[in-house]
Amino acid sequence: MTETPYETVDFFPLDQKLHDDFWNQLTDVREKCPVGWATSYWSMTAPPGQWIINTYADNMNAASDWETFSSQGGVSSVQFPLDVIRLIPVENDPPVHREIRKALNPFFTPAALADNDGELQKIADELMDRCLEQAAGRPGPVDFVELYTSQLPPLVLLGPNFLDQDTEQGAELLGLVRILLTKPELTLETAPKLLAWCGALLERRRAEGRRDDLPGMIAHLGLDDPDFQLSERERVETLNLTVMAGMETTMGGMGAAAWLLATRPELVEALRGTDERTLDRAIEEILRYSSPVPTEGRTLTRDVEVGGCPMKAGDRVLLNFAAANLDPEKFPDPHALDINRPNVASHLAFGAGIHRCLGAHLARREMKVTIKAILALSEFRFDPEQEIRFRASFARGPVALPVYVTR
Repeated sequence: MTETPYETVDFFPLDQKLHDDFWNQLTDVREKCPVGWATSYWSMTAPPGQWIINTYADNMNAASDWETFSSQGGVSSVQFPLDVIRLIPVENDPPVHREIRKALNPFFTPAALADNDGELQKIADELMDRCLEQAAGRPGPVDFVELYTSQLPPLVLLGPNFLDQDTEQGAELLGLVRILLTKPELTLETAPKLLAWCGALLERRRAEGRRDDLPGMIAHLGLDDPDFQLSERERVETLNLTVMAGMETTMGGMGAAAWLLATRPELVEALRGTDERTLDRAIEEILRYSSPVPTEGRTLTRDVEVGGCPMKAGDRVLLNFAAANLDPEKFPDPHALDINRPNVASHLAFGAGIHRCLGAHLARREMKVTIKAILALSEFRFDPEQEIRFRASFARGPVALPVYVTR
């Protein structure tokens, strides 16, 4: 057997063992293999094997260099068939990516999101009241994931400031999204259902002549400008990514924050009664520590060497953001949750470069309102008889969070 000049590892992003021992597994793979070859499969149709980048510096460089590390070939850790579903605009490079992102940006700026703060607070209050009502009505803990973190993002997304749809559809949509993010082998039967829902919403907006909300803007995107045109499929897939990203990925960050607050009383004490800036720092550190979107894929457009590895044009590369966020070269004592880190906002939880998460500001706002709601309680405590388990998914979060809650 011929020896290679680089390390080879068996690393699969959807391995439950990885998510059960997340921080140790990520540290082990980065220490053994800063950059190397992962033998596991990354596509339903391509041969197994891809490059894997685990250090902070190399991940930052790759994510920032879209011309070499292209998203056009897909970014999912286990790639969805692009002829079935493409995550637009994140699975586009410029100029298409630039034009779609420019159209979407106004809906996700801090100023635009501030207009939704009242609705967001109302939803958070109602969900927390529901948790407290259930806790008062029976002995034992309540599941905060079931009652709160899996509910808030769909209710916000389907609300009047975004999709303006019947919120009763949230459970069905979330179920479809969750299948895609955990069982990519079911893409062929699941994606068409989600895309059909998105397509029907766009058709309704055009029939209404409505352009003032997010689906209304997408429904008319690329129709009026002769210099920028999109197909209907591309419009549908643009709305679809908004649905997918606006639900499960945000839940992961909120779920991680709730878990840490429920298991670390010293964190609660450090944050209770503190100022907004400290809360913002805590959110950034929780994002670094938990990495709700642990990995993304890229495809090389040219030959390049990274960490001594001879990568070739056309090769698949896995960017391991979660391992990068635990790199001691960037974050000393990375397994410690330290809201006073001087570089607390330098994490890659939202990616980097032109494909950095469009909804980052919304995710932060949803996490903040949740943390404030928890801090206002006299008790928010994880059931010591239970074990926490995180979902093996492209968007990582607790499966359940049994907690004792008291106002």
